[in-house]
Amino acid sequence: MGGFPRPQSEIDILRRFVRALEGTGAQANPALENAKGQAEAYLARLEAPVRIAVAGLSRAGKSSLVNLLVGEAVIPTQPRRAVMPAVILRHAESYRTTAGWWDREEKVFDRLDIAAAMAEAPDIVSVGIDCEVLRDVWLMDLSDLEESGAQANALFVLSRLADMIVWCTNAEEPWAEEESHLWGLVPKAVQRRAILAVTHADHLPAGTLTPTLEQLGKTVGAAFRKVLPLATTDAWRALQGEVAKPEVLWAASGIEPFMLAMMEMAIDCRKAEIERVRRSMAQHLEPLLDQLPLEQAPPPPPVPDGAELARAPEPPPQSAAGKTDEAASQTGRASPALTAWKARMAAFVAALHSGEIAEDEDFLTAAQDAVSDFLGDLAAIGPVPASDAWIEEEFQRAQDLLILMQYESDEAKSETAALLLAQLTEGLAHSGASA
Repeated sequence: MGGFPRPQSEIDILRRFVRALEGTGAQANPALENAKGQAEAYLARLEAPVRIAVAGLSRAGKSSLVNLLVGEAVIPTQPRRAVMPAVILRHAESYRTTAGWWDREEKVFDRLDIAAAMAEAPDIVSVGIDCEVLRDVWLMDLSDLEESGAQANALFVLSRLADMIVWCTNAEEPWAEEESHLWGLVPKAVQRRAILAVTHADHLPAGTLTPTLEQLGKTVGAAFRKVLPLATTDAWRALQGEVAKPEVLWAASGIEPFMLAMMEMAIDCRKAEIERVRRSMAQHLEPLLDQLPLEQAPPPPPVPDGAELARAPEPPPQSAAGKTDEAASQTGRASPALTAWKARMAAFVAALHSGEIAEDEDFLTAAQDAVSDFLGDLAAIGPVPASDAWIEEEFQRAQDLLILMQYESDEAKSETAALLLAQLTEGLAHSGASA
C-alpha cells in the first residue's frame, strides 16, 4: 500500500489563485468571480479527509469497530434508550465534542462528552480526538439505521458526506432481509466503494466461519469490493493487553487485513478526487490566468500525465458562412450530461411501462436511483464547463429532497417527485450545456 496522497502543490496553487481573485479587478469580472467559487470548492475537496461511513443493523458491532480503529472507547456501545444521530470522529489536538444541526449554529463542548451533545437533540455529533488515523480519514458511525426516526437523517449524511462505506453484518445472522432492504437505500455513488465487515466472527462455532463466508459471498455477489471477517472483541482485548499473548490474538482477529483494505480504498478515493480536481483546474482555471489583476500570474495548475498547459493557437479567421456552419454544428450536438440524463429517464420510463414501478414508494426509490446514478455519470464524464457547474449542485439538492420525501406522509409526494424530474429534464434541455 502506497502512502496517502498529499496534494500540497495543488492546494498551494488554489490558495494563490483565490488570493489573486480577491483583488478589486477580479470582483468586477463575472467569469473570475465564478472561477473563485470553483477554486474554493476545489480547495474544500482537497483539504477534507476521506470520509468513511460505518453502517449496518443495531448490534452489528459498528461502534465497537470505530472505537477499535481509533484505539479508544469514544462511542458508547451499551444499549441506549434514545436514538443516536450520526457521530463523526475527526482529528483534533485535544478533545472537542460538537452538537450540530443542518439549519442552525452548532454548540461546542471542549471535552469528550457525547452524552452532553446528545442532550441537545442534534442532527449530527462531531468528536475531535488526537488520533493519527483521523488526519487522513474521518469515521462516521451511523447507528440506528433501521429506526424510522433516524433513518432519513442517516441517509442524508450518507448522501452529503460519505466518500465510501464499511457495512457491518453480524456473522451469527449475516445479511438479514432487513439489512438487504436498508443497503438498497444507500446512495449508489457510495455503494460503489464498499467493504463488508463480517463482525462477531469469534462468536461462531468452530469450523463454521469458512462456509458462512462462502454463502455470504454468494448472497451479496459483487456488491462489495471486499468481504472480511472480524473478531472485534478479540482485537479489543488484545489492544488493551487483557490476554497473555496479545500479538497472537490481534493477528488472528482479522483487524489488520481489514485496516489495510480500508486504507487502500481511502487512498483510491483520494487519488480519484485529486485527479478530478486537476482536470477541472486545467479546464476552468488555467485559461483565466491572463485575466488576473496581477503583474505576475501564479503558476498554472498541474495536469496529469505530463500534458501540456499551453493554449492551442488561435484559429484562423472564418468567413461569416463558416461561423454560421460551426454554430449550427455546435447547436446540434447533444451535451454528454443531457445524453446521460436522457438514458436514465428512458430506463425510468421503461420500468414504469413494464409494471416494475407499481407503488408510490417504488416510484420515489426509482427516482432517487435515477438521480444518484446520473451523479455517478457526471463524475465519469469528467470536468464540465463553468457554465454547467450548476448541474451537479442542482441534482445533488434533488437527491437530498427525494431521500427526505420517502419519510413524509404527503399523499402527493409521487406527483412532487415526477414534477421534480420534469424540472431537472427541462433545466438540462434548455441550459445550452456544452458538448
